[in-house]
Amino acid sequence: CQDCLDKLSSEMAWVCRICGAPIRQPLLICPDCRKNLYVFDCQRSAGIYQGDLRNAIARMKFQGDRWLSRPLAHLMARAAAEFLPVDLIVPIPIEPGSRVRRGYNQAQDLATELSSIIDVPAMDLLARQKRYAHQAELRRNMRWRNLTESMSSKTDINLRGQRVLLVDDVTTTGATLDEAARALKTMGAEKVFCVTVARTLRR
Repeated sequence: CQDCLDKLSSEMAWVCRICGAPIRQPLLICPDCRKNLYVFDCQRSAGIYQGDLRNAIARMKFQGDRWLSRPLAHLMARAAAEFLPVDLIVPIPIEPGSRVRRGYNQAQDLATELSSIIDVPAMDLLARQKRYAHQAELRRNMRWRNLTESMSSKTDINLRGQRVLLVDDVTTTGATLDEAARALKTMGAEKVFCVTVARTLRR
């Protein structure tokens, strides 16, 4: 409803120009981005990972309510509007064990729905290349090391000059998105923008 949309807009009204993390005015760039931490070019989220938004993501991801990818993708389309036009949408690949247990990749569901909303093709291009600890189990500083060289292309497609929109459900540190962006730029992508349904607040 409009009240919920207004609430989400308010949560993300002032964010880092690069990573999309909420920051205090009049800052434009957060401390992490001042260190040139990211390979991706820009990231945005529809709202904060809390309340109704968190519940909706949990239902989509863990309880099989895959239909929720439709309304959540509409929120993502609003968040990603500043990146358009893009040439391609790519979902974050799921860890193989999670796919076996869950039976689907929620990021791929979101990418498919987003594709129909903004009329941009979605392609499942990336694969996880090694086993690693679950990100949710790790502290912030370990998430980056955990994902190093963990993703690569599963096709020989050339993305030279392409503007790619990378899709996932939640941003925490940005390490997963950044590792995927590294793989996409290795494939030739000129720009990699990232959009997620929600992001956690830094502690």
